[in-house]
Amino acid sequence: MALVDLKHVKRIFGGNRDTNNPGMEVYRELLLMVLSRATDVDAYTHPAEVEVVQRVLKDVLGEDIDGSDVRVAARSRLYETAPLEKYISRVGSRLSKTDRRAIVFALIEVLKADGRVASSEASYFNRVAAALKLDFADVAGLLND
Repeated sequence: MALVDLKHVKRIFGGNRDTNNPGMEVYRELLLMVLSRATDVDAYTHPAEVEVVQRVLKDVLGEDIDGSDVRVAARSRLYETAPLEKYISRVGSRLSKTDRRAIVFALIEVLKADGRVASSEASYFNRVAAALKLDFADVAGLLND
């Protein structure tokens, strides 16, 4: 299954109430969703942002993903059916705080990739952190639990 299919995220959002550990698949897909969407938040998708998404996915997941797949995930039709924050909140609630913080820290790397953070990107960051139910201390990296 291709990572950009977001199969597990779609299943969870579609009402699958399975309480079992969602495993690595949900984390993988949510990480891809959040990071790829970050590349499309401002008016311009900078190639450096796409490259950082690719590098992070390689470093964190050990997976190579094409730049075109990052762009496809960034513009997924999934976002037309519900706000991204709804997906993040529902799927993120199944992840550990450590995994949720890792997503936010990776997001910071992507947003800084082109050397500037636009106000729309900062707003996106705030919405993602809130949807992941992370407080200021979590986002600042002050907590280690």
